[in-house]
Amino acid sequence: MSRLARASLTAATLLLLLAAAAAAGGPAVTGPASCQEDVVALNEACYQYVKKGAPTVAPSQECCDVVRGADVPCVCRYLGSPGVSDNISMEKVFYVTQQCGVSIPGNCGGSKHV
Repeated sequence: MSRLARASLTAATLLLLLAAAAAAGGPAVTGPASCQEDVVALNEACYQYVKKGAPTVAPSQECCDVVRGADVPCVCRYLGSPGVSDNISMEKVFYVTQQCGVSIPGNCGGSKHV
């Protein structure tokens, strides 16, 4: 897998983990209202594509639009919170991010992907 593909997958993972944590009653999102709105929007548009136990399917255009518009630094901070990945498949998050063409820092949310 190329470096760009891995970075894209990492970005999706982080963004979607935020959404899953919000859906599962995970840690509260702190920060500007726009960051909180991103988490809610990610949950509503993308959770079905990254939840554990569900089949791997391409994300919708709506999900990709939300992923592309999300505040990556905020999402990265939130993804570092305990319990965020309890209901999310990281493999699916990487897949969705790649499909949406999003790239984020390899260390986002404490992840070590490059």
